[in-house]
Amino acid sequence: MISEHDTAPPADLTDAVYAYAVLLRNEAAELAVRDLSGVDGLPVRILRGAGTAAVVSDVPAEAFTEEAIAQRLDDINDLERLARDHHQVIAALAARTAVLPLRLATVYIDDGSLLRRLHADAGHFRSTLNRLEGHDEWGVKIYAHPPTATPSPGDRPRSGRDYLRARRTSRDGHDLALRTAADLGARVDRMLAEANLASDVRHHRPQPATLSAKPGENVVNAAYLVPRKHTRSFQDRVEVLAAGTAGVRLEITGPWAPYSFASPPPEQAETTDPAIPQTTP
Repeated sequence: MISEHDTAPPADLTDAVYAYAVLLRNEAAELAVRDLSGVDGLPVRILRGAGTAAVVSDVPAEAFTEEAIAQRLDDINDLERLARDHHQVIAALAARTAVLPLRLATVYIDDGSLLRRLHADAGHFRSTLNRLEGHDEWGVKIYAHPPTATPSPGDRPRSGRDYLRARRTSRDGHDLALRTAADLGARVDRMLAEANLASDVRHHRPQPATLSAKPGENVVNAAYLVPRKHTRSFQDRVEVLAAGTAGVRLEITGPWAPYSFASPPPEQAETTDPAIPQTTP
C-alpha cells in the first residue's frame, strides 16, 4: 500500500479527503466511479491531477482523526465495515482500469494536499500503473497437510518405547510435509517464470491456522501479478503441479486488485510504517 507520513490535522478542520486509490486519467476511470458509494456510504469522486488521478470521498474530519481511526480499527465490526467499503471501491475500479490501491484509512486534509502528493510522485505512479495495466493479482497458498491415519486398537502403543516411536514417525511425516510444501512453492515460482505466466511475485508471511477453516499448516503465501490473457494457463499449470504432490493442499484465490504490488516510492518505503493510519497534509 502507498503510505504517507504522520501529521496532525488543524484543530478547526471540518472536512477531509479520504483517498482509495491512484489511477491514470482516462475514460474508464470516469465511468468506474459513477454511482459508487465509499466509506460510510459517502459518494465517490475523482480528483484529477496532471496525468494521474485519485479516487476519493469527502468525509467529516472528526470521524477520521488519529484517535477516531484508532477506535474504528479496535472495533472489529467497524473495522470490517470500513475495510469492506474501502475494498469495494477499489475492486470496482480494478475491473475497469489499472489501479494503485491506497492503504486503509489514508486521509488528506484537503484536495490541495493530495494533489501535491500526486505531483511529487507522478513518475512513480505512472510507471507503476503502466506496469499493472492488464494484470490481476492472484494468491497461491500451499499448506502442509500430511495424511493422517487413525490407529486401530491393536496398533496403539503398548509401551513407552512404542509411544515415542509413534511420535517420532508423526513428527517426521509433518517435517516431510513442510519441506514438500516449500519445495512445491519454489517449483511454482520457477515454472511461472519460465513460462512467462506471471510478471512479478511477492512472498508474504505464512498465515496462522486460525485464519483458515480447512486443515493444514500454511507454508507458502505468495501473490502473483498475472497478465489477464494468461489467467487460465496460470491456474491450470499451478493446479497440475500441486496435483502430483502428496502431503500438501493448494489454495488459489483471485482475481484481486494489485494490493501486493502497490509499493510506495522508494524514499517512502524506507521511512514509513504502512500499518499506521493517519491524516496527511
